[in-house]
Amino acid sequence: MLINAAFNRIKHLEQLFGDSIPWSAIEQGFEIGGEKVWLANRARGIFKPKQLERGLVSIKTISPRKGRVNIYTDQELDEGFFRYSLQRGDPHAGGNKHLWEALEDKSPFIYFHAVAEGVYKAIWPCFVSAIYPDKSYCEIVASQVSRLSTISDVDYALPTDIERRYTVRESKVRLHQAMFREAVLSAYSYRCAISNLPVVRLLEAAHITPDSNESGSASVTNGIALSKIHHNAYDSNLLGISPDYEVVVGEQLLSSKDGKLLEAIVESHGKKLVLPKKLDALPDRDRLAIRYRQFLGNG
Repeated sequence: MLINAAFNRIKHLEQLFGDSIPWSAIEQGFEIGGEKVWLANRARGIFKPKQLERGLVSIKTISPRKGRVNIYTDQELDEGFFRYSLQRGDPHAGGNKHLWEALEDKSPFIYFHAVAEGVYKAIWPCFVSAIYPDKSYCEIVASQVSRLSTISDVDYALPTDIERRYTVRESKVRLHQAMFREAVLSAYSYRCAISNLPVVRLLEAAHITPDSNESGSASVTNGIALSKIHHNAYDSNLLGISPDYEVVVGEQLLSSKDGKLLEAIVESHGKKLVLPKKLDALPDRDRLAIRYRQFLGNG
């Protein structure tokens, strides 16, 4: 089944890139029966490859370039579905025809949602649950992903109301996390603010104020690009960052002589963060002050 082969390809891309899959990887497509099959199209949001008789393989929401406004109004909602804009023109023709086919056949597909320009989170398997031609949008719901390492002849079914609310809510959280990560890492030129490590797959966007906190924020100024080990140390209050952007390593690590990896953290004691070039992306000093006091209180 072609769609299961597409899902296998997406699982592989997620293993490589997590929730931030670059377009350069998506556009490579995959092979089935010795024939190339495309996952999406750069110019079209609704995509059906020639090998598929009905329905579609994917839909796509782009991130507008700076200074441009997206002509569509795709958005994720709390009602248990995503709203996806119909292609302009006849609501039953063009790419919209494939949405109607997916609705009629209850066939699954992939939703590529941009988290930054040229970077996407894949939400799958998705279904069209309703189409409103007079309002120019359709409802997209997500179902549970197969936990099998390889997907083969799996029949996906429309989720129940409870399942779809949970799955869409979970997808929405991961989508926002991916958008936050991309925004923060981009601001720091994809380098750790402490070690200057440039390996993207080893970097994370650390929250200054945790997003679980009522005062948490998805703003870039509430984030710092850190390597995974520095992020864990920061979240565990084993190191702190002062409002003056100075790295302070806690006594527990300073007194430790256990291995080169810890030495790399200890050596950062007293260093200044490597900050974003743009002033509006600098870490919020007030948030840092609050978090720093928490670090000192745990010392």
